[in-house]
Amino acid sequence: VFLPPVREQRHACERVFNHIAETEGQEVLGWRSVPTDSFYLGHTAKSVEPFVRQIFLKRSPDLEDDKAFERKLYVIRKQAHHVVWDAELEDIRQYYIPSMSARTIVYKGMVLAPNLAKYYLDLQDERLETALALVHQRFSTNTFPSWPLAQPFRYLCHNGEINTVRGNINWMMARRHSMASEQLGEDLNKLWPLIGDGASDSAT
Repeated sequence: VFLPPVREQRHACERVFNHIAETEGQEVLGWRSVPTDSFYLGHTAKSVEPFVRQIFLKRSPDLEDDKAFERKLYVIRKQAHHVVWDAELEDIRQYYIPSMSARTIVYKGMVLAPNLAKYYLDLQDERLETALALVHQRFSTNTFPSWPLAQPFRYLCHNGEINTVRGNINWMMARRHSMASEQLGEDLNKLWPLIGDGASDSAT
């Protein structure tokens, strides 16, 4: 989770997240500050560097499998994002959740690709193991670089042309009241607005 660097604002975001997770029936096991080394950041990236933390949640017994847990994590993430961004906090644009999954971790940042593992010290830890790792790098063309827009997205993909975002937002809103999901059930109504929390429709 990318959080504002000011402690009071960071704690406010964490309280929102904890409350929503518990309201959704999931137990918050704790937070971990992710070790980073800002020496490898450029001046611009360092000036807007977020405070990076991980949250650990315990799956509730009523969720039958990992897929159900993944859907619940998505619902929690979207709700937390809506509440935090609607709050009157400074530097709120530094709040962003690169990944929230029981099976995928996304390390992203405004860094050159060779410096990613130097910035995130976890990636130098021999205890960290994965069956698959993907690296994706993007140079900004029609958007100004920012931590939330750094590659990769929550699922590896391209963000498309920026001029399609407004149209996609409008189409989703137009279809909102006719949408239904057997998998999400009533949780579907908790996701709106579906697009808008990351300035990209593919990062939803």
